[in-house]
Amino acid sequence: MKIKFFLLVLLSGVLLSCTQVQQQKPTYKPADNALLMATLYNYYAAEYQALCYQAYNVAKERIALLHKEFPRKKNMAVVVDIDETVLNNSPYPAHIIEKNGHFPSCWDTWCNLAVARPVPGAVSFLKYADSLGFHVFYVTNRSIKLKAATMKNLRKFGFPQVTDDHMYMRTTTSNKEPRRQMISKKYDIVLLAGDNLGDLYEASGKYPQRNKQAETLRKQFGVKYIVLPNAMYGSWASALGLNAKKAPVDSLLKVMTKRFGNACK
Repeated sequence: MKIKFFLLVLLSGVLLSCTQVQQQKPTYKPADNALLMATLYNYYAAEYQALCYQAYNVAKERIALLHKEFPRKKNMAVVVDIDETVLNNSPYPAHIIEKNGHFPSCWDTWCNLAVARPVPGAVSFLKYADSLGFHVFYVTNRSIKLKAATMKNLRKFGFPQVTDDHMYMRTTTSNKEPRRQMISKKYDIVLLAGDNLGDLYEASGKYPQRNKQAETLRKQFGVKYIVLPNAMYGSWASALGLNAKKAPVDSLLKVMTKRFGNACK
C-alpha cells in the first residue's frame, strides 16, 4: 500500500487526461520491479538529490576556473541534455507502472503538460553559467514537435537562454554528435552535462565497448563531462540487451554471481 501511495503522489493528477494506456490492475512487485525502484529513487531519495547537487557543484567549480583562466573569451559554451539532466520526468514512468503501459505511450502528453520539475541544482548552475557569460545550449532527443512545450517547461522554472537558436531538438537521428558539431562551428564547448554517455560524446553501442571507452575518458569526467544519475532508462540498458523482448537477464546475473560459488547452499 505504501508503494501505491508513493506512485499516486508522483502522479497527483498530472496525467489524468491521458487515455493512450490501457487501464489494468497493476501487477508490479516492489521486490523485483527494477523500473519501480529506479522511479521511486529518482523522485524521493535524498541520495539522488545529493548526487545531482554534487554533479552541479563540480560543474560550477569547472566553469568558474575556466572563466578565471579565460576572462576575455566570449565563445565558451555549456551543452546540457534535458530529460533527467535538467528536468526530472519521474511522474511519467510512475504512470507507466501504474497502468502497465510502456514507452512511448503518453510521452507527448506528458511533455505537452510542461510540468516536469527541475533536477536539483540544474537551474542554479545554468543561471551561474549565464551570469559568467557562457552560452547555454539544450541538446535533447525530444522530438521537434515538442519544442514549444519544452521551452515553456524550462522557462516556467527560470532556466536561462531558452531561445529557438539555443534549442537543438531531435529531427532525423537520436545521435547528438552532429548537433554538437553544429554548435562547435561557432562556440567552444567547454562542458557537457547529461545522464547518458551519448549526451557527452559519441558513445560506443554495446557492452563492454561502452565501458572501455568510458575508461579511456576517465580523466574528463568531472572536468569536461558531468554525469547525472538515471537508472530508469538509457543507452546502458539497450547496450546490455535489456530492451529486447527476451532480455538476457539470467545470463547477465550468472556472470555477476559467478564468484559467489555455493555460499548459500
